[in-house]
Amino acid sequence: MLNLRIIEGYLKGHLVGLESAINRWLGRQFIPRKISTFNIETSSACNLKCRFCAYEKKATPRLSMSNELFRDAVEQAVALGFREFHLTPTTGDVFMDKRLFDKLAFLESHPLVESYHFFTNLTIPSREKLLALHSLRKLSRLTISIYGHDEASFVAITQADGRIYERLIANLETILERMGQWPFPISVGFRSTFDVPETDASDLMRMLSALRRKGVGIHASHGIYNNWGGMISQADVEGLNLRILPAPAAEKIGPCVKLFDAVQVMATGVVNACSCRDANATLKIGDLREQTLGDILSPGNAAYLSIIEEQEAGQFRPVCRSCDYYRSIYHQPTNFRRGKIPVQSIDEYFASRSVPDTQRDAAKVGAGGTATGQ
Repeated sequence: MLNLRIIEGYLKGHLVGLESAINRWLGRQFIPRKISTFNIETSSACNLKCRFCAYEKKATPRLSMSNELFRDAVEQAVALGFREFHLTPTTGDVFMDKRLFDKLAFLESHPLVESYHFFTNLTIPSREKLLALHSLRKLSRLTISIYGHDEASFVAITQADGRIYERLIANLETILERMGQWPFPISVGFRSTFDVPETDASDLMRMLSALRRKGVGIHASHGIYNNWGGMISQADVEGLNLRILPAPAAEKIGPCVKLFDAVQVMATGVVNACSCRDANATLKIGDLREQTLGDILSPGNAAYLSIIEEQEAGQFRPVCRSCDYYRSIYHQPTNFRRGKIPVQSIDEYFASRSVPDTQRDAAKVGAGGTATGQ
C-alpha cells in the first residue's frame, strides 16, 4: 500500500509538471485572485518535541511576539486589504503565548478584521482558558492536531510525558461536553504510526469516536510524514513505525503559489515568503521592525523579487527543493477549474497589494514594534 501511494504521487507529480510546462509556454498563471488571509506567528515556541517535526532542529528563536508588534502587523495587513488571519506557527503552538488572549481581543475589536483561526495540539490550555474561547466571535474555526493513538504512542512521538497526555484527554472531554455550544466549528487532524488499531482500544481512540459521533470532522492520516523541507530524515524517527518521505521526484516548474498566499510575519518580526516548512526563515524577504509590510510585499523589494525570479529560472533553495507543499503558479488545480475560482498573474498580484500613499505613510508611522521572549 505504501509503495502504491508513492508511485501514485510520482505519476501525479509528473502529470502536473507537464501541465505546468504547457501553461507556462502559454503564459497562463493561476495565483488565487482573492488572497484575504495573512499569516502571523504569535509564538514560535512549543511544549512538544515531536520526532517528525523540525522544531528541535531549527535555529530560529523560540519566543512569543510582543503585543505591540502584533498590533502593528495587523494594522499594516488590513491596510493592504487582508481581512482574515491565520495564527498557526510554522513550528510551535499558539497557547505558548502568555499574552495570546490580549492579541485575540485586539482582533475581536478591530473593525476591519473579519475572522481568524489557528491549529493547536490542545495540551497547553487549562480548562478555564479553553472555555474562554466561548467568548470569541471572530474565531472562524479551531483545528486540533493529535499525534499518537494511545498514551504510549503519544509519548513516543511527542517525547512528552504522561501528564501532558492526560491534559489532552481532559481538554478533549471539555470539548465533548460542550458540543453544540462552541461558536465555531472544530476539526481534528489525527496522525499516528502505522500501528493504529481498527478498534477503540484506548481512551484517546474512544474520545475521538465520541467526537466523530457528535459531528466533529476527524481527518486521519497515519504512518506517512513529510521531510520538513529536508530537515527530517528516517533516522530521526528510528524505532517508530512510520515513514519519512523523500523529496518529491517531479521537477518543479515556475514559482510556488505559496510565495504569494502564504507569506508570514514570524514571532521575531521577520517576514518570510512561506509559512509552510521554512522553520529557519531561509526565505526571509524583510523585517517588520525595519520596513513596512507594503514595502516588503512589493516588486521594489529585491529580496522578495529575487526568490520569485530564482524559482522562475528553476533555481530552488534547499527547503523548497525538498518541500511537498509546492504548487506551481502554472498549475490549475481541479477545484479551481470546477469552482471557476478567479485567478491572477504575478503582475496583478503586486498591483492588488499596492497601498494608497496616505495609508502607506500611516503604516510607516506605526512600524517599529519589538518581539519579546516568554
